[in-house]
Amino acid sequence: MGEKIMKKYFVLIVTILALFVSCSKKAGSVTDPNEKEETNIKGFWMWGSTLSDQGTDIVVQKLADNFAKDVFLLVKGIAGTKTSATILKDFISKAHTKDIKIHLWYVVNSDDKFFSTHPDASIYHCPKPSIGYPDPYPMNDGRINPLYPGYKQYVLDNIRYFLTNFDCDGIHLDYIRYSHFVYSFDKYHLQKADSLGCNTERLLNFFVNNYDYYAYNEGFVDLFSSGDTDVVKWVELRKNVVYDYISSVKDLINQIKPDILFSASFMPEGATDPAWADSYYSQNYTLNSSLLDLIIPMSYFKDYGKNTDWPKTVAEKAIDLVDSSCKIAPGLQCYNGVTAKQLEEQIVSANEAGLFDMVIFRYGAASEEQWAVIKEYFKDTDENEK
Repeated sequence: MGEKIMKKYFVLIVTILALFVSCSKKAGSVTDPNEKEETNIKGFWMWGSTLSDQGTDIVVQKLADNFAKDVFLLVKGIAGTKTSATILKDFISKAHTKDIKIHLWYVVNSDDKFFSTHPDASIYHCPKPSIGYPDPYPMNDGRINPLYPGYKQYVLDNIRYFLTNFDCDGIHLDYIRYSHFVYSFDKYHLQKADSLGCNTERLLNFFVNNYDYYAYNEGFVDLFSSGDTDVVKWVELRKNVVYDYISSVKDLINQIKPDILFSASFMPEGATDPAWADSYYSQNYTLNSSLLDLIIPMSYFKDYGKNTDWPKTVAEKAIDLVDSSCKIAPGLQCYNGVTAKQLEEQIVSANEAGLFDMVIFRYGAASEEQWAVIKEYFKDTDENEK
């Protein structure tokens, strides 16, 4: 029997088993009329500029020809500009005729446009005396302090615009995290931490007195893992800020378009090393899973120096952490020199674990050889769902 036929039989058998388990769980239960339709996520992240560069007709046909069912389309990125309303409406309308769902991808913590009119909204680095900063200092690079007055409302107003003006199938948050534990030492975070009983002077002095140990050698992370009271209060404050943003977007979706999918991209370390990731990103899988319908770990194996089965490992660990109502779809890598064989290995590995939901980064980066792999596996899953 040929290798290609063997792959098809393997995908068919595992899919049937997954469907049997799913049906068994639902047997005898009453269907919730508000429950979202359970279909496999077979999709891509896509830059908004792709639509203007290639044309919506070409993009939609390419997706349909390759059995893709979900697009996570960037509608507000780091620059802060929005995708053209005319192009976006055209794309959504045409995608829906091909049974393709469009999730609007929104970057939260970076916004050059907002920063240009609010230059004091910058994130602040911890003290670094060796380069002349005995106190926290601003980065001035477009990353926005999430506690800056008015910024959360700005985010919500933008998402409200997308919810009310476009027939989208989901909202997808990205960069909904802190980028490192050395950031966020601005006056708003420090004041908030003080009010919670955190000794912020002591926190700052860690970096003043021994920056290399606490920043480079991760002494700060070690303090959190060992339960240091002030560090724990600081990290919990940041975790709650991330949670508050996600919760506020969730409330907005429930008010305007409650039946759509709410998802977010998460860093993979949050699944493989939660305490370390809490310190760095404060983006906790367990805490936020009750709010989200879907979490996509950005498990880009090559960027992390891992093997092609790493996305499966990350997803399995994530599943153990999240609420049962939250799905996990591994984020797979096809860029940065990833070969078609390596992409296939990622998909096969995920399928072996019963993970038929997946999102590939990204449309526009896949080679024709990779498209052939994608088409084969997306087609098999599509046929087995019918």
